Amino acid sequence: MNQREIAFKILYDVLAKKGYLNIVLNKYLNNNEIADVDRSFIKEIVFGTIERKYTLDRIIDYCSTKDIEKIDNKVLIILEMGLFQLMYMDKVPDYAAINESVNLTKEHVGKYASKFVNAVLRSYLRNSMKIKFPQPDENLIEYFSIKYSFPEWIVKRLLNNYDRDATESILESLNDKPEISLRLNTLKIGKEEFEKKLNERGLKYRKGLYNNDAYYIDLRNITNDEMYKEGLIQVQDEGAMIISKVLSPKPDDMVMDVCSAPGGKTTHLSQLMNNKGKIVAFDIYEHKIDLIKRNCRRLGIDNVDAFVFDSTKVNSEYIDKADKVLVDVPCSGIGIIRKKPDIKLKNYTKKDFEELNNIQYRILSSSSKYVKRGGYILYSTCTIGREENMNIVDKFLNENKEFKISDIRSFLPEKLTSYVDDRGCIQLLPNINNTDGFFICKMQRNN
Repeated sequence: MNQREIAFKILYDVLAKKGYLNIVLNKYLNNNEIADVDRSFIKEIVFGTIERKYTLDRIIDYCSTKDIEKIDNKVLIILEMGLFQLMYMDKVPDYAAINESVNLTKEHVGKYASKFVNAVLRSYLRNSMKIKFPQPDENLIEYFSIKYSFPEWIVKRLLNNYDRDATESILESLNDKPEISLRLNTLKIGKEEFEKKLNERGLKYRKGLYNNDAYYIDLRNITNDEMYKEGLIQVQDEGAMIISKVLSPKPDDMVMDVCSAPGGKTTHLSQLMNNKGKIVAFDIYEHKIDLIKRNCRRLGIDNVDAFVFDSTKVNSEYIDKADKVLVDVPCSGIGIIRKKPDIKLKNYTKKDFEELNNIQYRILSSSSKYVKRGGYILYSTCTIGREENMNIVDKFLNENKEFKISDIRSFLPEKLTSYVDDRGCIQLLPNINNTDGFFICKMQRNN
C-alpha cells in the first residue's frame, strides 16, 4: 500500500466506521516496514483531514453538483483528502493531489465515481476565489465554525466563557501542530546522564517550559525508540505534568488516582514519590488497567496497585484512607484537540452534557470519601469552560462544607502563578501557556 492508500483506510475506519483515531493509527502504523518519512506524510493527511473537515465539507458542497449528504462515504473521504492536500500541503503539487485522488477512487469505488472526484477537485482550483463563506457580522458562530473548522457546540462553549477575540485565539491555537513533550523518568536515569546520551546520539533537544523533567526531543517515532522501550522517557504534556506537581505527593503518602488510564499522571505521581508509599489506581475498563500495568513495568514502577472500579461509586475499602486523591474526570476534551482532532467529530447535545456533568460530579463526590482529615483532593479536566470545571467544583463545595479550595500558587512554576484565578484555581490554555487546556483545582478536607 502506498501512503495515500494507508491514509484513506485510516480515515475510512475513523469517519465511516466510527473507530477511535489512536487505535486505528496504531493498527496501520505500528509497522517497522513503514519509513519515518512515510509515516509522517500519512499522519499529516489523516490529522489534517479530520482537523479541517468542517471547512473541507463546506467547499466540497459548493464545488459539487451533488448535495454532500448524497455523496458516497468513500468518495467523500477521498475528496476531503484531496482537497486538504490542495489547500494546506504546499509541497504536494496540485496535479499529484488530484491524480492520486482519482486513482484511489478507481480502486475503491469505480471509474464513474473517479470522474466525479476529478471534476470536484478541478472545480475548486477554478473557483476557489468565488466560494462564499459565512461572515462574522451575519453569524459569528457559523463564521468561526467554518473558518477554523470546529463543530458549533465547541464554538458556543468558548463564546459562553470568553469574548470574541479570546475565543478566536483559542480556536486558532487548537489547530496548531503541538510539540510533543517527554517526561524524563528520573527513577531510571539522572538529567546529566540523560543529556549526555542525547548528545552522543546527536539528537536536538530543549528543556521544558515549566517542568525540570520535561524535554522536547527531535524524535520521529517515539514509541519505537530505545529510550522509550527502556523506560527512560514517557510521553506527557507539560500541562498534565503540572497536575501531579500541584497534588504534590510525598514518598510515604497513600495516593489514589480514580480515573487513571492510560497512566501518565499515575506514573508521574509514583516518580514524584520516588516509587515509595502506595498508589491505588482505578479505571472502568480492564484493557486500560492492563495498559497502566504495562507502563509501570516499562518505567520500573512497583508502588501502583491498579484495578477495575467504577469511580462514580464509593469503594468502602478506602474510605478516609488517602492523603491525596487525583480526580481527573472524563470530559469533552476541548483542551486536547491539538493532539486528538477526532474530538471535533463528536456531536454533544444538551442531554449529553447533562449526563457528562452528572458523571463528573458523582466521581468527585464519591472520591472525596477517600480523603483523610487534612488531606487533599485535586479535580482536573482536559477541557475549557466553567460548565465542566468551576461549576462542578462549586456544586461539590456547596454540598460538602468540610472541603475548601487550596491555593495552588506555591506548587506552580513562577511563570504560571499570575494565571491562577481569584479562587485559587487555574485554566491552562494552548494559545497563552503553550500547553494542552487543563483545568486544575485543589481542595483540602478540614481537620
